[in-house]
Amino acid sequence: MPRWDPFRKFARMERDIRKMFDDFWAGRARREALPGSGRAQLPAERDEALVGTPTVDIVDKKDKLVLRSEMPGAKKDNIRISVEEDSIHISGKVEWEEEEKKEDYYYSERAYSAWERTIPLPVQIKPDDVKTTYKNGVLEVTLPKAEEAKAKVKEIKIE
Repeated sequence: MPRWDPFRKFARMERDIRKMFDDFWAGRARREALPGSGRAQLPAERDEALVGTPTVDIVDKKDKLVLRSEMPGAKKDNIRISVEEDSIHISGKVEWEEEEKKEDYYYSERAYSAWERTIPLPVQIKPDDVKTTYKNGVLEVTLPKAEEAKAKVKEIKIE
């Protein structure tokens, strides 16, 4: 006869709740991905892999994409950007150090953070025409669309 375990039901309930959350977050990541015509999709910003990574906004304008990312404390020299026709790679680091010496105490504090990510773009771009600015902790990258990616509008006359 098996021994009665009062915690077996709790273990089963915990397993069911974990599965429910895993299913929910996996479905959410698929729903929040950027459209990408068959290319790799961008996971949701709150994905565990992106904790500590600056958030990124991509705005689709008619003839270009504009990427904005807040990077407070990062120096321009510590940010690296590279682009391909269908993706952009951003990496950077923040280093901070404070030290104070007084007659009766000593205070020292340091912080270091580094990140790196590759973001698939929803359309092809012209890598040679990309422009960037970094002002007040906000990185802005202007990514001109390739000619084949621009929407072609043809006016149709009504007969």
